[in-house]
Amino acid sequence: MAFKDIRRKHIVKEATRLFFERSIYEVKIRDVAERSGVGEATFYRYFSNRASLIVACATQLQETVGAEYFQLSDEGTGFEKISAFYASFLKAFTEHIEYYRFLSQFDAYCIAEEVKDLDRYSENLDVFKEFFIAAYNQGLQDGTVKAVKDVDLFYYSTTHSLLSLCKKLASEGNIVKQDELVNKKAEVTLLRELILSALKKA
Repeated sequence: MAFKDIRRKHIVKEATRLFFERSIYEVKIRDVAERSGVGEATFYRYFSNRASLIVACATQLQETVGAEYFQLSDEGTGFEKISAFYASFLKAFTEHIEYYRFLSQFDAYCIAEEVKDLDRYSENLDVFKEFFIAAYNQGLQDGTVKAVKDVDLFYYSTTHSLLSLCKKLASEGNIVKQDELVNKKAEVTLLRELILSALKKA
C-alpha cells in the first residue's frame, strides 16, 4: 500500500473515532487534522472538503461492519440463512451501537448538505441484497420460505425498518416515560422475529 493510501486510511480512522466520541456536526477539519497528526493544508491533499471525509468514513465503516457481521455461512437452509442475515442487525446493534448512531447522523448530514458522491457507498449496499435474494430463492426451493408478492419490496421494507429502529434507539435517549418501558435490544429482537414470521413456511 502506497504511503498516500496509508495516511489517508489513518485520517479516516481517526476521524471516525472523533465522530463516535462527539458527532458529525461537532467535529471540524482542524480537529481531524490535529488528531491525525497532519496540518490542515495536508488534510486537503487527501480530501477535497469535509463532506468527502465524512462519506469516506461512512463507506469504510460500512465495509468494516459488513465484513464483521454480514459475512454469513453458506451452510443451512434458505430460511436459516435469512434468519442469520436479520440477526446480524441485532448483533451489530448489541456490539457496535455507535455505528448506528453514526449512520443516523450521516443520513441527516447527507440530506442537509445535499451530498451527491455516494456511488461506492450505495454499491456496497447491493451485496446485502444479493445475499438475501439468494437465500430467499434457496428457501423457496427447499421449502423453508413462503413466497412473497414482491421480494424487492419485502427486502427494502424490512431492512429499512430494522435500520431505522436501530438508528433511532442508538441515537435517542429516554425522552418520555414510554421509552423506559421496553429494553432496546428486545425491541430489535421483536421486529426481527416479526419479519421472520412473515417468511417462515410452516
